[in-house]
Amino acid sequence: MLLIFTGLAAVIGNSENFENLKAPYVDYQDTVFFKEKTENYFNSLYGLVTDPGQDESLFKETADTWLAREGNNLRYYASNTETGREIKNMARLTLSDSGMPVLPEGYRYFWYYDGQKVWVVENGQPLDIRRLDSGYQSIVPRLSGFPESPSTRIVVAVRDTLQANPYSYSSYYGEKRFLSIMGWVYAAMGALGLIFTAYAIIRRRDKREFDQILASWSGRLWLEVKILFSLLAFIMMLFPLNLSAINGSLNWSYVPEAVLTITALGGAFLLGCWWFYLMLLDLRINRRGFWAHNLINSLIQWYQRYESKYAWQKAMIKRAYMLVAAEAVMAFMAVFFLLLAGGGGAAFLIALLIAAAGVYLIYRYLQHYSQTINDWGKLTDHIEQMKNGDMAARLELEPTADMYRTASHLNSIQEGMTMAVAEKMKSERMKIELITNVSHDLKTPLTSIISYVDLLSKEEGLPEQVKDYVRILAQKSERLKNLIQDLFDLSKASSDNIALDMEQIDLTRLLNQTLADMEEQINASGLAFRTNIPDEPVHVLGDGQKLYRVWENLITNTLKYSLTGSRVFIDLIVNEKGAVATIKNIANYEMNFTADEILQRFVRGDESRTTEGSGLGLAIARSFTQISGGRFQIVIDGDLFKVELSFQTV
Repeated sequence: MLLIFTGLAAVIGNSENFENLKAPYVDYQDTVFFKEKTENYFNSLYGLVTDPGQDESLFKETADTWLAREGNNLRYYASNTETGREIKNMARLTLSDSGMPVLPEGYRYFWYYDGQKVWVVENGQPLDIRRLDSGYQSIVPRLSGFPESPSTRIVVAVRDTLQANPYSYSSYYGEKRFLSIMGWVYAAMGALGLIFTAYAIIRRRDKREFDQILASWSGRLWLEVKILFSLLAFIMMLFPLNLSAINGSLNWSYVPEAVLTITALGGAFLLGCWWFYLMLLDLRINRRGFWAHNLINSLIQWYQRYESKYAWQKAMIKRAYMLVAAEAVMAFMAVFFLLLAGGGGAAFLIALLIAAAGVYLIYRYLQHYSQTINDWGKLTDHIEQMKNGDMAARLELEPTADMYRTASHLNSIQEGMTMAVAEKMKSERMKIELITNVSHDLKTPLTSIISYVDLLSKEEGLPEQVKDYVRILAQKSERLKNLIQDLFDLSKASSDNIALDMEQIDLTRLLNQTLADMEEQINASGLAFRTNIPDEPVHVLGDGQKLYRVWENLITNTLKYSLTGSRVFIDLIVNEKGAVATIKNIANYEMNFTADEILQRFVRGDESRTTEGSGLGLAIARSFTQISGGRFQIVIDGDLFKVELSFQTV
C-alpha cells in the first residue's frame, strides 16, 4: 500500500508537469524547479530596474538580502539607463564578439536579455527553449511576454557546481539537497511498499483477520467523526504533495532539522493514506453499517434503550410524544437561525441542516412504524398457525424490531409446547410398544395353557370338583385371551400400524348383522332394544371388520352396564352432513366420570369391577372408528349414556 500511495502522491502532486516526476533522479540543473527558480530571479531583476515607481528601500533590500543570499551560486547584472537603476554582483558587463556576456570561469549556464530577446545559454550555446523536450515549456509564455527595452540589460548566471552559502540560505543549494533526499525517500518508500506488499500476500489470512479487527474498531466511530478526520487527513496530505512548497518551508542551513521536517511531513502523508485505507476497509467490511452508524441513529438507539424499560404500549406513546417534542424544538431552532441569517450565510445553512434533520426524523419514525405494523401482522399470523397445529415454523424478527421480545417469548412457548408434545408422544409410543411386546409375549404361553385346559376337559373319570376347576380355568383363560387380543389390537390401532381394508360398506346391513349375531345375548339380558334403522342402504367408506368390532364392543358394553329391564335405543340417521349412528342406554350405576375419562384405557364405569371387562372396549371402539374415517363421541346426561358415530356418506 505504501508503494501505491507513493505513486499516487507523485502523480497527483505533479500532474501538471511530468518533468516534476523525474526531478529527484536527474541533475538538478536539468529540472524544471531549477529553471523556474532562475526565471523567478530573472523576472524580479527586470521588474526592479525597469519600474520607475519602485520603492528605493525595497530596491536596496532586494539587492542586499534576497539576491545576495545565493552567494557565489548566482552572478547577476541588471541595469536600465532610463531609470538609472542598476543591481549587480559583477564588476561590469562585458560582451563577446557574438554579443553574449563574458562570464567568469565556472558559470557556463546563464540567461541574458539584450533589450529585445531573452536568451538561455548553456556551455556557450543558446538553447531552443520552444522545443517540447527542452523543459522550458511551462515558462515559455512568460519569457515571450518581455517587451522590447533597448535601455535594459539583464544577466543571470548560475554556478556549475552549487555550494552552500556560509552566510545565508541558498535556495539553489537547498533545493538541490532536498530533491536528492526526496529521491532516496521515494526509493525507500517504494522498496518498503514492495516488501510490505509481499509480506501482506504471504500473510494474507492473518491480514484478513487484522482487517476485520480494524474495521470493527473504526465501525464504532460515528460517520460525522469519520468525515471530520478524513478532511483533516486530506489537508495533511496536501502540503507534502507539492515539492516546491516543502522546499520553501525548510531551513537548509541546518540539514538534520530539514531531514526531520521531511520525515515528519512524509509521516503525516502516510498517516493520511493509512486513514483513507482504514475508511476503505470500513466501507468494504461494514458496508451499510459505515453509513448507518451516525449521530442521529446513535441518539435513536439510545432512546430505544431508554424506552425498553417501559411496557410496550407505554413505550409507543412515549415515542410519539418524543417525536412531537423533538420536531417542535427543531422547528424553533430552524426559524431562529433563518431569522438570524437574514437571507444567507452560515446561519442559513444551519437552518437548512436542522430542517433536513427534522424531515429525516419523521421519515425514520414512519419507516419504523410501518415495520412495527408488519411485525404485528406476522405475529398475528404466527399465532393463527400455532392454533392450526403448525408448531415447526419460528417467527424471526430483526433484533431492533419493537416486537422482537414478544416474538422471542412466543418462540420459547412454542418450543416448550413442542418439547412437551414430543415427550408425550414418546411416552405414548413407549407404552404402546410395551403393550404390544407384552401382548405378543403372553400369547405363546397362553396358547399352551388353553390347549392343556382343553385336554384336561376331555379327560374321563375326573372328579366333579376337578371338572369345575377345569371349567373355571377355561373361562378365565378365554377371558385372558380376549384381553390380550384387545391390548394387541388397541396398540396397533394407536400406533397406526394396523392393516386396513377400506371399502364401501352398508351401515344398515352392518348394524342389522351385528344385532342378529348377538341376538341370543340380547334376549338373555332382559333389555328391550328399540332400533330406528332405515330400510335403504347407507353407504360409507370404511373397514367392515373393524366397524363390526366397534358395534360388537358397544352392544357388549350396553348389555353389561344397562339398568335391568330398561330400553336400549339404536338409531341410524342420514342428513346433509352424512350418516350418524347412535346407541343409548340407562346405566345401572352412578356415572360420576366425564366422557374423556371413560375413554381412557383400562378405565371402567363400574369402579367396583363386579362385572367382567377389561376397560378397553370403548378405547378400541374409538380407535377403530377414527382409523376408518369416522368420528366417535360420548355424551353423558345424568344416567343416560350415549355413543354417537358419524361418517361421510358416499
